[in-house]
Amino acid sequence: MESSIENVDIVWIDNNSHLQEWCDYWANLPVIAVDTEFIRRTTYFPITGLIQVSEGKKAVLIDPLAITDWSAFSALMENKSVMKVFHACSEDLDVFEQLIGVLPTPFFDTQIGEAYASAQWSLSYVKLVHAYSGIEVAKDETRSDWIKRPLTDAQKRYAALDVVYLAQVYPKQLAILEKKKMLDWVLEDCEALKQQYRINSDPEKNWDGIKSAWRLSRRGLTFLRLMFIWRDAQARKEDVPKGQVLKDRTLWSLAKLLPEQNHTLTGAEEITYKQQRLYGDVILQNVAVVKQLSDDELVDSLAAPLPSSAGDLSKAVRAFVKTKAAEIEVAPEAVLKRKLLEPILCHLYDGTPLEEASISMAGWRKDVVIQPIIEKFGKR
Repeated sequence: MESSIENVDIVWIDNNSHLQEWCDYWANLPVIAVDTEFIRRTTYFPITGLIQVSEGKKAVLIDPLAITDWSAFSALMENKSVMKVFHACSEDLDVFEQLIGVLPTPFFDTQIGEAYASAQWSLSYVKLVHAYSGIEVAKDETRSDWIKRPLTDAQKRYAALDVVYLAQVYPKQLAILEKKKMLDWVLEDCEALKQQYRINSDPEKNWDGIKSAWRLSRRGLTFLRLMFIWRDAQARKEDVPKGQVLKDRTLWSLAKLLPEQNHTLTGAEEITYKQQRLYGDVILQNVAVVKQLSDDELVDSLAAPLPSSAGDLSKAVRAFVKTKAAEIEVAPEAVLKRKLLEPILCHLYDGTPLEEASISMAGWRKDVVIQPIIEKFGKR
């Protein structure tokens, strides 16, 4: 019978020495479950309200508003002998990066794991716990104010429950994955998630992800890159959401217009008077810089999306992936993610070189999915 929340000890940590003691204890365990509670409504950086850790028996709640020395916890997060188990951890990665300056290593995401264990994609924590333990988890504190002190008993129980049950689910899911011989696949995807997080966090690497950027001229693209990087730095400086500085659509519109005078800024989509007043000089300065660049100094053009004539090929490849997913009993979305499908289709359609820089492209999918696709559809 699963442990219920009523008979699980909840420990509150609000000083450095107490945290050090628990980190020493956790460092000798093979597995711990971890979760965070934070708010991020009007800021660039997440404001962490709580960190929860459990080995499946006790729930330890760490108060980040009281801790001043994170060295022991940082060492634990980087301890390679301790597996850190999360559920849907993409936002948790951001919390740890900003709060303690490290990413958990190694870590296991049970949402990713379930895509392989039961072929269910993006399964919620509530459904995961119910599937493995038959327990109905209440989520009535989801929108709590985790920064306000003191936390209520209900908030503490809710936060404790997240990690206690997760620690109990993990070994059951692990057994299924080991039986299917897919544990390495899941761990690979967890590392790929970390790799993608680093890309998403680096404006130097993801500036070209703005919708319809491929429509811009090389000079416009060069401006877009400069402004995208500047916007990220400005949002960090002001600690506000990036869209509050300038929206993606506004950046694209400015890159198309390349306005050279202040009054022409009004032609940009969704730009406000306040944004013109605060950032107008920067916009015009970057336009001036880009206008003076030689062609050799401009960024390369971006590839256009595949034409409608590639629709049949796309449908055929998607059908192949769906069949392969059913064959190996894995969620289709995990077998071939959207970010991987586009470069594969481009390679098949017009011979665009297929890069293998990412873990997802060069890992287990290469032999199981990608190479079979190329062999089957590349001969057409």
